[in-house]
Amino acid sequence: MKRGLLALALVVVMGATSLAGCSSGGRDEGSGSTAAAAGAEEAGGSNGKVKDPYTEDTKIAYIAHDLSTPVNQAWLEGIRSACEYYDNITVQEFNGDSSAENQVQIMSEVINQGFDSIIIQCSDGGALADSVAQAEAAGIPVITLNLDANTVHSALVQMADYDAGRLVAEEIAKEIGEEGNIVIIQGIAGVSRTDNLEKGFRDTIANYSNIKIIGSQAADFEKEKATTVMNSFLTQFDKIDGVFAINDAMAEGASLAIQQTNRLAEMVIWGADGESAALDMIEAGTMTGTIYTNCWDQGSSAAQIALLMVGSEYNYSVLSATPKVIMEPVIVTKDSVGSIAEEDRW
Repeated sequence: MKRGLLALALVVVMGATSLAGCSSGGRDEGSGSTAAAAGAEEAGGSNGKVKDPYTEDTKIAYIAHDLSTPVNQAWLEGIRSACEYYDNITVQEFNGDSSAENQVQIMSEVINQGFDSIIIQCSDGGALADSVAQAEAAGIPVITLNLDANTVHSALVQMADYDAGRLVAEEIAKEIGEEGNIVIIQGIAGVSRTDNLEKGFRDTIANYSNIKIIGSQAADFEKEKATTVMNSFLTQFDKIDGVFAINDAMAEGASLAIQQTNRLAEMVIWGADGESAALDMIEAGTMTGTIYTNCWDQGSSAAQIALLMVGSEYNYSVLSATPKVIMEPVIVTKDSVGSIAEEDRW
């Protein structure tokens, strides 16, 4: 019992600290809760699979939004690194192929197969809420990565979304002399990472009266779509001074479009994530900057929390909000990119 209480206390303390410094984007986490969650509360919602995850057979499922992306691959490596010294722990990855429907089906299979914990990047927080609630009701702690579920669950480990947007806004404002025109390339509409990054950016840019956001359009986190969106912006607007893409893949796609029109010298281009391809482009001068997160550490942190929860006797229904662990955001430009060691590039 003592061990279980320690696990809960650790995660709740980390969550309380992060909640004070990060906007939730106005979302009501409980809005996605269903009869499954209500049933869990009636039943006590406790983890019915109390075990020592470091000595007994333990299965962790990692359900990616899109397993082919560098972020998802880095998270998986981090998860595996946290478990690799224990022969009894099995990590199995599943590819959602950018589909919430696929993830719902995978969640059902994972729950039925009796996995001990689930780590998931939710393609749609509302669509996955029922599945997450069902897992928690079955005593399977769920840890979300970046893209959250709209229901209270064991933990969320995320990049510093709002603050990342704020930092990018401050950097762009400085680089363009606090005046000019900016376009935003958005991610998937409605998901927490898109909403919070953009909110942090817009809230901060509003402090600069001579900077205008002249266009915004979604490219769904995809490089190729971002190239198309940026081409559209370049056709619409004669003067663009800054580009903010919600993730690095889209910033890379925007840069390609800008290079093709020979307008690279006219504007600064920022992304967020810190993937190695973006760092290479910053070194080459074809991207201006990004907000780097060590995604290996993020995946490892999620796995460590999952193992703590598996070994606990906590009752998740006592939580009024999902505890959050916020990863450190690092500003990276051409002047500072060399500080990111090769072994930390993902």
